[in-house]
Amino acid sequence: MSDDVFQQILRDHKELSSLPQTLSEVLRVVGDETSSAQDLADVLIRDPAMTAKVLRAVNSPFYGARNEITTMSQGVMTLGTRAVAALALSTSIYDMTGRWESTVDRKRFWRHSLEVALAARSIAEKIKYPYPEEAFVCGLLHDIGILVLEKSFGEKFSRIWRQVEAGETIQDLEEGIWGTNHARVGQFLLEQWGLPTVICEAVGQHHNDLLLQSVEPEFRPAQIVALGDQLSSFTIARARPELAIEVENKEALIRVLELDPKALQQIEQTLLTRVADEARFLEIDIGSPDEILIEANRMIYEHYLAVEKLLRENRSMQREIAQTQMEKASLDALKTITATFNHYINNASATILGRAQLVELKLERGEISDPTDEVAAAIRVIIEGVNTICSVIKELKELSEFKTAVYHNDTYIIDIENRLRKRLEELRANTPAAQPGHS
Repeated sequence: MSDDVFQQILRDHKELSSLPQTLSEVLRVVGDETSSAQDLADVLIRDPAMTAKVLRAVNSPFYGARNEITTMSQGVMTLGTRAVAALALSTSIYDMTGRWESTVDRKRFWRHSLEVALAARSIAEKIKYPYPEEAFVCGLLHDIGILVLEKSFGEKFSRIWRQVEAGETIQDLEEGIWGTNHARVGQFLLEQWGLPTVICEAVGQHHNDLLLQSVEPEFRPAQIVALGDQLSSFTIARARPELAIEVENKEALIRVLELDPKALQQIEQTLLTRVADEARFLEIDIGSPDEILIEANRMIYEHYLAVEKLLRENRSMQREIAQTQMEKASLDALKTITATFNHYINNASATILGRAQLVELKLERGEISDPTDEVAAAIRVIIEGVNTICSVIKELKELSEFKTAVYHNDTYIIDIENRLRKRLEELRANTPAAQPGHS
C-alpha cells in the first residue's frame, strides 16, 4: 500500500515534486566538488528575500562572526558552503510549507523541529561528526513527512492526530492506515527534491529500531537525529505524555553514540534558550515569548508530577524491600533456631534410644523379668517413637538448609509431608522391635 501512497502524493500535489529553482541550484552547486564559494554566493544573491534571511542568520550570535557580514560572498567564505546551504534550505522550506493548510499547530511543529535541529547539531559537534550543519538540516526536516501526509490525506490525518494528542504513537497509527509512516514519507519527498542521500536516509530512518544498537557509520546521522528527537522538550502534539519506551530508546542512543554525560548535560541546559534565539534569526515563528513561557511552565509542571510519581514509587519499593529483608532475616533466624533445636533433640533421642535398646537387650537375655511382656511392648513403643522423632529431625535438618526460592513452590511444601509419611511407614515396617511377637 505504501507505494500507492507515494504515487498519490505526487499525483495530487505536483508542486511537491521539485524544489524552487534557487534551492535546486544551491544543491547542485554544493554537490559539485568543482564549485567555489563564489559560485554559491552568485546563486543565492539572485533571490533577495533568501539573501536577507541568510545574512540575518549568519550574523546571529550562534555563528559568532567577529565583524558584521554584509555580503553573501563574505557569508559563504566565513561559514562555508554547507552551513550557508543549510540556512538557505531551512528558511525556504519553512516558507514553502507555511502556505499549506494545517491541522497540526505549525508553531509547535517548527518549535519542535528547530529544537531537534539544534540538538542534532550540538550532538554532532560533541561526537566529532564532520558535518554538523548536515545534522542540523536532518533535524529540521525529520518530521516533514507529517506535513506531507496532512496535506495529502487531510481528513484521515485529522482523525489520527486526535489520537496522537490522546497519547497514542503516531507511527503505529500511520502504519495501520497507510502501510508506511511520516519518516519514510519525508525521505520520499526529500529524494524528489534531490537532497543529498545522507539527509534523505537520516530522515527516513530516525524511527528505525536498528539505530538503538548499530555501530555502522551509515546509521550515524539518523542516530544523531533520533537522539535529538528524544532530547526535545517541545512536542508537536499537545499534552502528549512521555512513554517509557522513549526513555529506554534515549539511553540506548546515548550509549551507541558514546556521548559523554557532561556533554549531554551541556546540550540540554542551553537548548531551550537557543531555540528562541535561533528562531528569531531564522525568522521562524515558533510562538510569542508568552506562548513559549506557558509551554515551558507546562513542561516543568509535567516533569514535577513525573518526579513526584517516581518518588512515591521509590518509597513504596523501599518499603517492600525493607519488608522482604526483614522476612529474610526472620527466616534466617528461624533456620538457625531450628538447627539448634535439631541438635539438642537429636542428642536426647539418641540417649533415649540407647537406653531403650539396652533394656531390650537385657530382656532378651532374661536379665530382666517380664512375665506379662508389658516391658517389652513398652520398649518397642519407645524405640518406634524415638525413630519417628529421628526421622522428623532429619527432615527438619534438610529444611534448615533449603534455598528461599524453593520454598515459594507449593508442591515442594506438600512433598515434605508426603515424604515424611512414607519414611515413617517404611520405618514401622522395617523396625524389628515393631514386629508382632518380637521379644
